[in-house]
Amino acid sequence: MSTNQKRYDFRNELQTLGAIVERAKATITEEQRISLQTACKNRRFANRVQLAPFSKDQSVMTMGELADLGLNDPGVQRIDPKAIERLLWGPYGMIAHRSHKNIAKDAVGKIGERPVIVYFNRDPHSEPEQPANASGRHRNFAWQILLDAAGVDLALAMEQPMWVDKTIARNNSEYTMMMVLANGQQSRKQPAIELKSYGLTQKNVNVSTVGELIATRLVATQTQMGDVMATGVTMTLPPGACDASYVWDRVKTSWTKAVRLSPDHKKLLIALFREDGDKIKSMINDLAEAVVDVINEESERNSAKSLNTRVTERLTDVICSAHGLPKGNWVTDAETARKKLENLTDQQSQLKSFV
Repeated sequence: MSTNQKRYDFRNELQTLGAIVERAKATITEEQRISLQTACKNRRFANRVQLAPFSKDQSVMTMGELADLGLNDPGVQRIDPKAIERLLWGPYGMIAHRSHKNIAKDAVGKIGERPVIVYFNRDPHSEPEQPANASGRHRNFAWQILLDAAGVDLALAMEQPMWVDKTIARNNSEYTMMMVLANGQQSRKQPAIELKSYGLTQKNVNVSTVGELIATRLVATQTQMGDVMATGVTMTLPPGACDASYVWDRVKTSWTKAVRLSPDHKKLLIALFREDGDKIKSMINDLAEAVVDVINEESERNSAKSLNTRVTERLTDVICSAHGLPKGNWVTDAETARKKLENLTDQQSQLKSFV
């Protein structure tokens, strides 16, 4: 199973999290800052930001150990800034907590759910190994940002013991199940880029680098070919170029649409995927080069067609053009507008009959 191979450190994600870091520094109160600094000196940060467990034997990992879980986490791990914002300023946030009427404004809010850590134990005669997040990396980032805003030294922050829930998976399938179920309890919905990445790793497609992805693509099923293409494009994009989840969805849909344009399209594209890794890599690069401009251009253009439809159609044409295939015969903006106007007229006529 291929892994994320990246330690969770908010300082390496400032293109995505920079605005949140600055907001945290600007909104944290003096009372919160002093409270957190004191708690960390006494190794009691968890008592400030987590609900206490029922058992005194609750599992514990340090902030540093939680950050290191990123090295083992499988697949493409997307950061959702909105999830971190909710943890810091949501209804029960750690900095602001407008729905929590029973604690003072300057108190530090607490997170109710503990990180869920999964260990692999494929052999019952050996010790569990390779701990990874089933859920918890956004809490990890939020805690790091909170302590940075409080002025706590990074080394001291990484020493803080945190309460966690540990469980054991015997195989990749059980791990994927834990990942999906654990995130179902969170306030965020896992995007397709994460869920499909787990599916690829289950098939032993290596998503650690684009090169490994292409080299191991043949173990993917035919229905996962679009997942491979979309994953490759998001991995090729420069950091912060645009929303990776949106790009993943558009590329996946574009591949599916291109394959379905005609039997000839399907035959050639599937054959290329299976037989020519160099052309697949070239196609991934073409899509990565085009997608940011396409999204920017279509976002600025007024049209009766939805943005998603326009972006998908243009990326589908990129796929077709790369291999000399006919482009799609798309409905024009004017035709779409006329159709919508006809539907609106019909609806008005129906409503008038009730007046």
